[in-house]
Amino acid sequence: MKTSFLVVALVLSAVSTSLAQTDNEAIKRVLFNETEGFFKRDKARWASAWAHVPYVNFAANLYGGDFMLIKGWDNLEKQFSTQFKSSKVTDNVTVQNANYTIHQNGNMAFVTYDQTLLDSHGKTSSKETRVVEKLNGQWKIINVIALTNLKNFGLAQKTK
Repeated sequence: MKTSFLVVALVLSAVSTSLAQTDNEAIKRVLFNETEGFFKRDKARWASAWAHVPYVNFAANLYGGDFMLIKGWDNLEKQFSTQFKSSKVTDNVTVQNANYTIHQNGNMAFVTYDQTLLDSHGKTSSKETRVVEKLNGQWKIINVIALTNLKNFGLAQKTK
């Protein structure tokens, strides 16, 4: 009896670990697709990473010391619509995400990671936080906090 219990416990543990790894990879893929979709001006790819619900939030710091806070999918889509009006990519941006911490609890996950963007202006680094929710079996972004290191950003822009 003890052996049967141990075997069942080990099998359940292995299945649980496998599902968590699969979810973690799916979460990372959604986060990458959202950012790369934005920079490649692929609105469908960008939008598919987001939950289209009124409780999404997007917060980011901006060059010059200001910040942006957008609440709700409709407002977010409207705010970023000008970015997608031209399908022409103005700069080739390489997205590199690393150092993920993913805390999943049921259909929600809290994620932090480091992001580096490489383009013709150089390298821009940021600390990223996302909250994702599993809706209809797919992970979708519901909250973004992007804290970009803008210390040398203006300098890089002025030298181009």
